[in-house]
Amino acid sequence: MTFSKAQIFNITLNILGVSMPLENPNSDDNRAILLNNYYELARDYVLKDFDWNFASTFRELALSDNQLAQSNYKYTYAYPNDCVCARDIFQKGFYNQQKFCISSALDSSVVILSDVENAVLRYTRRVDKEIYFSCEFVMALSYYLASLTSGVILGSVQKGELAWEKYNKILAHAKVLNAYETGENLYNEETYLDMRC
Repeated sequence: MTFSKAQIFNITLNILGVSMPLENPNSDDNRAILLNNYYELARDYVLKDFDWNFASTFRELALSDNQLAQSNYKYTYAYPNDCVCARDIFQKGFYNQQKFCISSALDSSVVILSDVENAVLRYTRRVDKEIYFSCEFVMALSYYLASLTSGVILGSVQKGELAWEKYNKILAHAKVLNAYETGENLYNEETYLDMRC
């Protein structure tokens, strides 16, 4: 199933108990304007809040020319433009996680510091097309948007607090569903036979 911004906005409104749907998420309707004000911030927050499979990617890092005042690391790498959250760093060709640090260069650009040569970063990328969102992410984002906007849309924060609680429950369940899509628990015939005894 694919999703749209209009669906996410209408799910958010439904969570808040607003039954009148938005036909166009970019209309001059006050609800659409308000939800758009929060949308990108909320989307990136929810992406960063959890290591979503659909948004996970790898990139070979480029060395940065930006200077730091001081660093205890050998290499300074440019921070990818589409990175929402850096998760792991490896040396190219190897898969042992290495230590790294996110810092600010003298020109205020964000950089990645590491002792790893030829570094590869695994990170959560910014996904800005709703058609690529998973259903768990859509639910989490809708509840998070509801928690942020309830005070203005309804004039009350109570439903927003309930939405925040529900967001955290959905996120916890999404972690379980996300784990099913990894290959970490591959079927092993020997282990299976041992467990039967």
